[in-house]
This record gives sequence, structure tokens and C-alpha cells, in this order.
Amino acid sequence: MITKTIRLPEDLSARIGYRAKKEDVDESDAIRQLIKLGLKEYAVNLYKDRKITLREASELADVSLREMLDLLMEHGIKGNVTLKQQQKSLEYVERLLES
Repeated sequence: MITKTIRLPEDLSARIGYRAKKEDVDESDAIRQLIKLGLKEYAVNLYKDRKITLREASELADVSLREMLDLLMEHGIKGNVTLKQQQKSLEYVERLLES
């Protein structure tokens, strides 16, 4: 693990303190939790804007592909894979199974 030093506005520090107290964790854990939540939201938004792939979104959010799909569904975001891409994928899998 690496150490980073940041300056926080007082209001943000107070909100982190609130999270730490509410979740019964220290402030460092609260900051890490909030950063992870923010990264998930960031990945969802990038995917929604078609700036990254599903795989890139899952890696950025540090979740599995399945979890990323669930997260996207929770946000009402449909996949950005075309019907033609899906058909090609299915044909490829069928060829693999026939081999």
C-alpha cells in the first residue's frame, strides 16, 4: 500500500468523519470506501458515455464483469454491444463448441 497526502476542505473532512462514525471505521477506511464508491460511479459514467468498454469499466471499478453488468443495470444503463456483435460472438462460441 502506498501513502498519499491530500488537503481536504473542512466540509469534506466533516463528511468523511460522519461516514467513519456511521460505519464504525477509522477515517482512512472511510476515505478508501468513498474513493471506491466514486470510482464505480466514474466507471459507470464513462461506460454510459461510450468512452470505455465493459471490461475497462469493470477493471476501473475493481469488480467482475458480472458485477459491472449488475451495477450498470442498477443505473438503468443498457449495454453498448450491437446486435451484430452479439451474433458474431454467438457464432464464434458455436464454432468453438463444434471443434
